[in-house]
Amino acid sequence: MIVNNHIKTKFEKTIGNGTTNNVYLPFYWFYNYAYGAMIYTKEELGLSRAVNIKGLRFQYGRNDPTFKEIATNQYCYLGQVNSDEFATNVRNGMYQNPYAGWETTNIIEVKSNFSLDVPSGSTTIEFLFDNYYRYDPESSTHPHLLVYWKSRWGDYEGNSTSPWTESEANGKFNSYYDYDDYTTMTDADAGTRASTGRPNIELIIEV
Repeated sequence: MIVNNHIKTKFEKTIGNGTTNNVYLPFYWFYNYAYGAMIYTKEELGLSRAVNIKGLRFQYGRNDPTFKEIATNQYCYLGQVNSDEFATNVRNGMYQNPYAGWETTNIIEVKSNFSLDVPSGSTTIEFLFDNYYRYDPESSTHPHLLVYWKSRWGDYEGNSTSPWTESEANGKFNSYYDYDDYTTMTDADAGTRASTGRPNIELIIEV
């Protein structure tokens, strides 16, 4: 594609090749409402200039079709963060309280009010964004990529171990989640930072 005499190039960037089943991310299907977030570092992305992120893919699995549901009212955001890990006291709204140096910037809703249907077995599911995200790896203060998810489903699936995303742990607290059955859960609540596995991801990038 050529735009204003500039040749647009699209490519994919894969981060992670783990095989751990992670039911908590990007959100936990077993509860009515959930948050999830993951940090992918500047070094993992390996980009030398600003790019447009147009979508992403996760590797999903499902082992029991008995309770199969379609999750509605899903929201995906991207942002940039100054750390390669989630700190203590991070809140569901992706800020730290009390503040101790951990912070995000430029969080943008890239896909809103969509549904997710995971078939039985293993599959890769693609999410093409409503709005692209301009990611700048050259930021001197917030160089890492934040993928942030809100599930406002209001329903749940009756299997606590399915579906899941294929994930990889590297010893870092690079994932975060929170879930509840009640609408009283807010951006101000504190969830769980975890080092037990972050979903493998494939980013769809345009330069």
